[in-house]
Amino acid sequence: MSVPAMYYVGLGFNLLLMLLSIGAYFYIRARTDRKWNFLLVFASAWVVSALSYLFLISGVSSGVWYITLMRIVAYVLFVVMLVSAVLELAKTKERSD
Repeated sequence: MSVPAMYYVGLGFNLLLMLLSIGAYFYIRARTDRKWNFLLVFASAWVVSALSYLFLISGVSSGVWYITLMRIVAYVLFVVMLVSAVLELAKTKERSD
């Protein structure tokens, strides 16, 4: 069975961005002592997306319903991350005024 190279590229980038998100969370927490939880939501969205690629690499058909569900959950987490990031940044602006 031949696995498209794009699945490996997608998995690699998802894992890289997950690690960068977690690293950014701990870096910001160490430097400013603030917890920006939206970075953890961002990392979890990348994990869910990476899991869907792992299933595809392992041989699960791309038409299976739970691959689609995992992608939808990942996109919902991305939207939640964006909303929480905007709220956190607005809260930060209020504190500085």
